Amino acid sequence: MSSIFEITATHTDNTEALQAAINHVRDQGGGLIRLLPGVHWSGSLSLCSNLNLEILPGATLKAVEVPDKIQAYQSSVISRMDTVPWKAFLHADSQSNIRIFGGGTIDGSGDAECYLDGVENSPNRHYGLHFVNCRDIEVQNLSLRNSAFWMQRYFNCDGVKVRSLNVWNHANKNNDGIDIDSSQNVIVSDCHIDASDDTICLKSEGENPCRNVVVTNCILATHASAIKTGTGSVGGFENITISNIVIRRSQSTVMKHPLEAWGGLTGLDLATTDGGAFRNVVISNITMEGLRNPILVRLGNRLSGNVAHQGYAGVGDDLQGVKNDGNGAQISGTPRYEDLIIANVIARNVGPWPVIVAGHEGAPVKRVTLRDITIHMGAAGTQEDLDTEPNWIADGYPGYGMFGTHLPAYGLVSAFTEDLVVENFNSFPAKGEIRPERYQR
Repeated sequence: MSSIFEITATHTDNTEALQAAINHVRDQGGGLIRLLPGVHWSGSLSLCSNLNLEILPGATLKAVEVPDKIQAYQSSVISRMDTVPWKAFLHADSQSNIRIFGGGTIDGSGDAECYLDGVENSPNRHYGLHFVNCRDIEVQNLSLRNSAFWMQRYFNCDGVKVRSLNVWNHANKNNDGIDIDSSQNVIVSDCHIDASDDTICLKSEGENPCRNVVVTNCILATHASAIKTGTGSVGGFENITISNIVIRRSQSTVMKHPLEAWGGLTGLDLATTDGGAFRNVVISNITMEGLRNPILVRLGNRLSGNVAHQGYAGVGDDLQGVKNDGNGAQISGTPRYEDLIIANVIARNVGPWPVIVAGHEGAPVKRVTLRDITIHMGAAGTQEDLDTEPNWIADGYPGYGMFGTHLPAYGLVSAFTEDLVVENFNSFPAKGEIRPERYQR
């Protein structure tokens, strides 16, 4: 018979009792743990298969402000970044059938001074939730707040449902909203996410692609990118639909992102740059405002499978005192970017960067369709943008800034493309704009 535990808030560190309850559920083959209203302070918790964790309205599961109580876990699956242990508040590796729900709150205490180490991509700061190599995971009807690193990462998982989450993540550096990483059969829906870093980020840090993913009916706000693929893109991306998304300005008055873009960086940031293919992706029904760059489509060749170009520890790197042998995910195959449809998009007060679609020399992006897109620019280019040949470098960190200028057109810039289709694309210049609407290399 499944066990049922009701746990009362003690307002002191209750890690041992909470972990003991989880271990009992594990030993019994399944059960329910219900957190009653109040603040439940805890260090890291290792979740088990067949666990139902119900956090009732008025209940908060909150990380203790004691770094030694937050554990580092070595992933059972190696990836570009998982060559070192990473810390997590709630953690599960190689487990199945876990459900976290209930209307309450998970707070990672990432804004506590003891977690503000000031280091980008630091493994000494913890995820809020970290699922590795798990199956059949549901996280729904919760408020998630204040992680010290990414809020939630689902790495190499199969069968993930994330629904009806209210995510606020402006506590620390690298505060993503949700990261779907080398996972498959994933649904993200009906979420409201406001984050200082990327809000919904699809990654493939490992050798497996991020595939069979549905993202729909979400309201997003960010100081970085709203919808993003990468930058870790070893395994690639395939069979993905993203629809019915509103991207608005963040309500945060705190800036944690180093580029300090209060309106956000990029709305649709769609890159693959580490060897993985990008194919069979449909994005539709998007509104956005205030971002520096509405859409970026980019095929690059950074190829950082084992070497840490982003600050992750690799061969010869010394990150927060952690060293490793660099045995990360191996890069293989020829990078491909093909069959992307972006339709029904309205962007207001964006720029000065235009919509960008770019492959690189010898590796075009293929069969990209831009249909029914309206862009209202809010920032103009300069004479220098007209006079300067863009830098089409492909081995750097992918982003609108890699081209060296605001680019020589305000509406659409394309380069190294094959079978690009543009239908009913309307762009309106900002006051004082001197660039033409389109530029094709």
